[in-house]
Amino acid sequence: MSTARLVAIDTEFHREKSYFAKLALVQIAADDEVFLIDPLRVDISGLRALFESDTEVVFHAAAQDLEILRRRVGVTPAKMFDTQVAAGFLGYSSASLASLLEAFLAVTLDKSDRLSDWMARPLEAKQLHYAAQDVIYLAALREALMSELEKLGRIAWLEEEMKAWVSQEFYAGTDPDRAWSKIREVRSLKGRSKHVAMALAAWREAKAIEADLPVRFVLADLAIATIAQAAPRRASDLRGIRGVDPRHLGGGADNEIIKVIAHALESEPRPHEQLAVPDSIDVPTGATTLLATWLASRARSLKIDPTLLGSRGDINEIYGGIQGAKLALGWRKEAVGDYIQRIISGEIALALTPNGDVAMVQNNHVAIT
Repeated sequence: MSTARLVAIDTEFHREKSYFAKLALVQIAADDEVFLIDPLRVDISGLRALFESDTEVVFHAAAQDLEILRRRVGVTPAKMFDTQVAAGFLGYSSASLASLLEAFLAVTLDKSDRLSDWMARPLEAKQLHYAAQDVIYLAALREALMSELEKLGRIAWLEEEMKAWVSQEFYAGTDPDRAWSKIREVRSLKGRSKHVAMALAAWREAKAIEADLPVRFVLADLAIATIAQAAPRRASDLRGIRGVDPRHLGGGADNEIIKVIAHALESEPRPHEQLAVPDSIDVPTGATTLLATWLASRARSLKIDPTLLGSRGDINEIYGGIQGAKLALGWRKEAVGDYIQRIISGEIALALTPNGDVAMVQNNHVAIT
């Protein structure tokens, strides 16, 4: 297997009732052979040599696979290809493997066992057949996608994106000190409320990791934001706060929460927190919405997945001149970032076209293509 030029990998797992995903099956396809590995009986750390080699590992929608494999193998592949990301550069938005195989290879997958209990043993023959399908066509799909990307001159864009994926730290878990950043309700808070919410998010994450439970089983996102704003001083006050489920306050959790709040209110934010948690970027009213509308229009004209291009948060970062803003780097800079900078500076403007798209126009109103 280690001598193969391409190796396709997929995993089956469960994480509905745990913090860490429970790996149930590893599927590998190489040189027209498919291997189904039972990680409940086999140590898969031997995949490390493959991941550290020059072999390209092909996935579909790799994020969760990489997280799980990083935890079990110790590393993620040095060279990888994600068919979902590649399809994004062709205009497919978060496309399923089944839809891509249908579109590019005229292959129809049987997805009837998608919700199987993969931890059950022995696995049924139909489950094994389903699992094998998820890898057996990936190499051919990769070639078909690369052919289309070459026609559009986007292979360099994809290669850049894949290098960024490889460089990411994929691990099962979130740094408790950064857990706040995943909570939408917390990101908009300011001052002491944000500081308290950050502390509560860190506490929740650590508790979830320790108990191997989903974070929502410890405390809801909404509860963290509302508790932070109310800043109660007594455990009994928690029960009247919106979003707080009394079931999550048992076993002394209510007293722990009050202690976390008190400590956050009494302490000053640490320097690294101050740097990592700037208040909301000051963007003129309507600017984000206008640019987001243009970004969606631009994605349609480029035939690229708009979510691959960037989010409203990414727009705010480039507008605010944040160092390392995603839209100011690499292929995104070429595709949209440079234009956004010119829009912000007033060099070019946006105009609505007869077909409803948002076009860029110069001061002389000549359309820019």
